[in-house]
Amino acid sequence: MINFLKIVIVETVNVIFAVLMAVVIFLLLRAYVVQPFQVEGTSMNNTLQSGEQMLMLKMTELNRFDVVVFPDPRGSDDSYVKRIIALPGDEIYFEADQLVLNGQVVEEPYLEPLKSLTEGNFTLDFNLWDTLGVTSVPDGYYFVMGDNRPFSGDSRQFGFVPIDSIVGEANFIYYPFNEFGLLPSYTLMDNGQLSVD
Repeated sequence: MINFLKIVIVETVNVIFAVLMAVVIFLLLRAYVVQPFQVEGTSMNNTLQSGEQMLMLKMTELNRFDVVVFPDPRGSDDSYVKRIIALPGDEIYFEADQLVLNGQVVEEPYLEPLKSLTEGNFTLDFNLWDTLGVTSVPDGYYFVMGDNRPFSGDSRQFGFVPIDSIVGEANFIYYPFNEFGLLPSYTLMDNGQLSVD
């Protein structure tokens, strides 16, 4: 009987230890590596739809045109999901519905098909000087925009986003299942075109 009790106690301790280790590993992964995130609102249509469930990678190197999550710069408890359009030192403006980045027109394929279906300009003309009082993105900040430009509150309204406020890169949809997978990743080529990685 004593041997049986010893075995039960040892096995119980082993199970409790395994469960505790699983919880610790889960919490560490969530705090430092990956975190679930739900899209709210229409500012990233058609790339992301309201209600989609995503995984957000933390501690990842961010690049121009990555989709990121950050707290509302105006101080609400909301989190925003937007696309990085400009990095520190970049000069940007929009003219005739075209992004001009560091003097070069850049195509934005992630805006389709909404851009083609919109009468008039999808992105209204602006430049950094008239909008934010500077000519280039300052060190330590990103300029972000939603893909659904007419309905996006973004850096045009709330200013630059501090790099250290970025929670992570939202690049994997896990629900709904028909949208399951990685978001396209874009790289700017020398000719102003974006290649899809």
